[in-house]
Amino acid sequence: MTKNYDILSNFYKDYKFLKKCLVNINKQSILAKKLIFTDDGNNNPNLKKFIRKNLNKKIKLIYIRNKKNLGPEKCTERAARYISSTFFYNQSADDLHFPDFAKHSIEALDKYPKAPYVFSNLLINNLNNKKNYKLKYFFLKKNYFNKEEVKKILKNKQFKIYHNTVMFNSKIYLKDNIQKKKYGPRSDMLNLYYLASKYGFVYINKDLSAFTFRKNQYGKILSDTLLIEELLFLKNKKIKFYKFLSDCNLHFDISIFSIKKLYDNKLQDLVSISWFLRSIKFWIWKKIRFFVPARILQVAFKFFS
Repeated sequence: MTKNYDILSNFYKDYKFLKKCLVNINKQSILAKKLIFTDDGNNNPNLKKFIRKNLNKKIKLIYIRNKKNLGPEKCTERAARYISSTFFYNQSADDLHFPDFAKHSIEALDKYPKAPYVFSNLLINNLNNKKNYKLKYFFLKKNYFNKEEVKKILKNKQFKIYHNTVMFNSKIYLKDNIQKKKYGPRSDMLNLYYLASKYGFVYINKDLSAFTFRKNQYGKILSDTLLIEELLFLKNKKIKFYKFLSDCNLHFDISIFSIKKLYDNKLQDLVSISWFLRSIKFWIWKKIRFFVPARILQVAFKFFS
């Protein structure tokens, strides 16, 4: 089994989670080859020393210091230049990766070398209400799905792949990705769809990581106006991918109340009954997901998917 992987971590003022994050990295059953850490304008002269002191000495530290805050999209774009291992994943300070996350992810990508990435079940640690939630992708019945199968799934099932569950094949990612600032603040999520539309993906039916939901979190909730601008950019720069998003109704984040805006921007091809229904379901899902008991969230997820 190929065991070498890198970790990309963009950091901006999440000091509350930083030490636990480094402990988490050190506890992986297969250690990373290097940590590519971006200090995104923190202006803390002791930060690098703290990272090196608390990071396992066997892990090489690549420390990138930004004089001002550039945001995670630009940081990831710059940090990707330092990736040299066969695989890599992104580590936010508040995300938790269980000890065998790297091991199981690498095993899966070794088995399916043409896949751009692998992801697993979604666990949510909600710090606002002190509850934990789990979402299992019940409709994914095997490991590898080619691009045709991916399109069918995304067209018929309403779900998102969360970045904290993902391990990438570095070669495929570095050759062809859209996780760049020019693609907007959702470029990380769009990139997962983009790579899947061209190469498929791998799914592991395991609980390997947890996403933290909290106040004052860097988020990707954008206005309909900005979401429409995102689509206009893709229509001009990545027409084939734009068509994929449209065919799969993956623009369901856009509210049904923005139909006029879609027509005004000559995006009427995005208006359909399927999109209309998915948009309503997604709006309801966002409103209720953390108000239903954790034990029945999976039942609700089946309905909204």
